[in-house]
Amino acid sequence: MTFVSHSQNFEDVMLWRALGQVQQGYYIDVGAQDPVLHSVSLAFYERGWRGLHVEPTLQYSDKLRTARPDEVVLQVALGREEGILSFFEFADTGLSTSSAEIAAEHRAKGFSAKKTSVPVMTLDTILQSQGDREVHWLKVDVEGAEKSVLEGWKTAPVRPWIVVIEATLPLSITETHHEWEQLILQKGYTFAYFDGLNRFYVSSAHADLIEKFRSPPNVFDGYVLAADHDLCRLASNETLKAQKETLRSAELVGRYLESTRRLESQLAERHEHVRRLEADQARLNNDLQAAHGTCQELVQSVAAMRASVSWRITTPMRWLSIQIRLLLIYGLRQRINMAVNKLRGMQPVTDDQPSGGAGPSQHPRSPEGADPPLDPTPRTRQIHQILVNAKNRE
Repeated sequence: MTFVSHSQNFEDVMLWRALGQVQQGYYIDVGAQDPVLHSVSLAFYERGWRGLHVEPTLQYSDKLRTARPDEVVLQVALGREEGILSFFEFADTGLSTSSAEIAAEHRAKGFSAKKTSVPVMTLDTILQSQGDREVHWLKVDVEGAEKSVLEGWKTAPVRPWIVVIEATLPLSITETHHEWEQLILQKGYTFAYFDGLNRFYVSSAHADLIEKFRSPPNVFDGYVLAADHDLCRLASNETLKAQKETLRSAELVGRYLESTRRLESQLAERHEHVRRLEADQARLNNDLQAAHGTCQELVQSVAAMRASVSWRITTPMRWLSIQIRLLLIYGLRQRINMAVNKLRGMQPVTDDQPSGGAGPSQHPRSPEGADPPLDPTPRTRQIHQILVNAKNRE
């Protein structure tokens, strides 16, 4: 059966290392507080041990009676003498104390206290009530009243094998054992171990147990922490924080991936658009090359046509055809005048300038439009001369 540690500072681990061989042992827990949370006795109780609890607060003494019906629970405080004392209860904490000074310090830190009166017994009375019973361990955790408790241990012959006493001021690392340690040493105990909060003392009758306290709790003690242990809760809280951070990171990663997918989709669309444009450009280039080839073919065809014999032979006929059309348009006299002016070097009739000399013409422009350019070949000039001669004969 794995040892489950419930105590605040591994006190139960150290006690179990020293006393684990004892079957159905017995303990006295002074300032027992909660039966589960920070309990030094619970791991022993789960292994068949039984004991006596001293707890002055009503809240925790009731919880102990409910959780441990087969154990003795005394709702009293311990002191140097029996009687009644004022007690300051800080609910839901382990800070309840009989010290007015310590209570004031807790109040200054924001804790709320209720002042009550509780009966007082002595440790002498508690130990004498055990008769011949072996008490294997005694724990004293009384929030600043350790000296008063030990002063109440006077003549009782019972010697618990191990005594564990809280040795710092509440909520502080300030050690207080110099105030009361001599009282425990006088009872035949030897200091064995300090865990930063408690001091462990071993009875001279069981001095062989001192060597059990040479090292702090470690992996060889084979224990695990209870789920409600402070360290487990701290680890759980840190794990929860880490999980939240992981979820937040996962959400950010999800957003990043979604953004990346959108950008990749947009990029793919741009690439597709570019691909289509490149395809269109390639088609246009092909069409342009084809058109260029066709144009070259036409140029070559026209050049071949102009270079042909038939083209040269039919040149006068084409010119004559043009002149006939012009005669039909302008009449014979007008065409003769135009030809003469042409031969004299005068500006031919255009859309912007009437026929005549080098300057603006004095003759009215033909209403039908300008004379198209004449064929400037020698043959044309010859025909023009023939027409001029015919005009002079008239």
